[in-house]
Amino acid sequence: MRKEWKYRLSCGFLALAMAGIEPTWIYAEQNHVSESQESVSEEESAAQSQESSSEEEGAAQSQESVSEEEGAAQSQESSSEEESAAQSQEPSSSTEGALQEQEFFAEGENLLTTDEQIDAYFDGAVFVGDSVMVGYSNYAMRRGGPFLGRLQFLSAVSFSAFNALRPVTAKSTHPLYQGQKRYIWESLAMMQAKKVFICFGLNDIDMGPLERTGERYAQVIANIKSTCPEAEIHIMSMTYMRSARAKGRLNNPSIAQFNEMMRQMALNNGWGFVDIANPLADASGQLASQYCSDNYVHQTNAAYDVWSQVLREYAKSQLEGTSAYTVGGEKTPEEDVPEESQEKTAEEQETPSEQETDETQGSRVIGPKENRNQGGPGVPKESEESTEMAES
Repeated sequence: MRKEWKYRLSCGFLALAMAGIEPTWIYAEQNHVSESQESVSEEESAAQSQESSSEEEGAAQSQESVSEEEGAAQSQESSSEEESAAQSQEPSSSTEGALQEQEFFAEGENLLTTDEQIDAYFDGAVFVGDSVMVGYSNYAMRRGGPFLGRLQFLSAVSFSAFNALRPVTAKSTHPLYQGQKRYIWESLAMMQAKKVFICFGLNDIDMGPLERTGERYAQVIANIKSTCPEAEIHIMSMTYMRSARAKGRLNNPSIAQFNEMMRQMALNNGWGFVDIANPLADASGQLASQYCSDNYVHQTNAAYDVWSQVLREYAKSQLEGTSAYTVGGEKTPEEDVPEESQEKTAEEQETPSEQETDETQGSRVIGPKENRNQGGPGVPKESEESTEMAES
């Protein structure tokens, strides 16, 4: 009985023990599982919240990207619209630009003066002068070409403004035209001169005050305008000389003063003015040695090369309207000359005997190989010696 009781008691304790331990372990495990489930649930909820937030962020980003894409699309559309508008405007703009470009080049072509236009400027041009001009006529005849071949000349050794007003005689220095001596204004009318280039002074400057020479110059021009009213007048400066050969008023300072007087007269009267003197001068203000053929006043081919260059540059400035000397103006040469002195006839001129004073003889610039035994000086024929000097 006792043993059975003890057995039962032991079994009860064992059962209790087992009953107490097992539920505790089960409950702990359940609690642990619950806690794990809760933590998992929390983690899942957190993950879900993160996912939801990520999804929200992604959605927001996607919305933003969509918005950006829409904005970009709108901007592209607006830019496309602007481009299309610009393209629609481009034809007119390009047309206007093309027209402006054409106008610009047309104006440029008008401003650019060609060699042919410069050559053509000298159609109908006649060059009047003394022995220095005779040298240029010989040079032009030898060289020829589209420029020099156009030039015409009325020149003679010892010719001057003073001599141009003298009566025409067998001994006078008037240039020949068609085998006969005439007043130059008569010859110019026969030649139908359009432009008259005059180079006087070397045979005038020692014959009295410079102002008197200027008056004679103006008288000659007035006579030319009376027979050739449409002809342009162009004054060419007197060229310098070698200083060692100066005599009386024929010296370089007087030549410079004379040229300035004629330049001012040209400005006042609407005449052209071509400066030949300074391009041929050296640093001391005299005719440069390489341009002088006789150590006096006459010139070499190299000098006449300069003449041609200067004349062409002058023609270009006249054609382009950049010259300081506008040819043709309101004031006419006749305004500087008393009416009673115009178109003086041979009878009104002083007789040769009255003019051939010692002063006149001393001022004459004699050209090379002048023939003094044939009734007065004529157009010189260059000797071989002078030609060699000219071409050196």
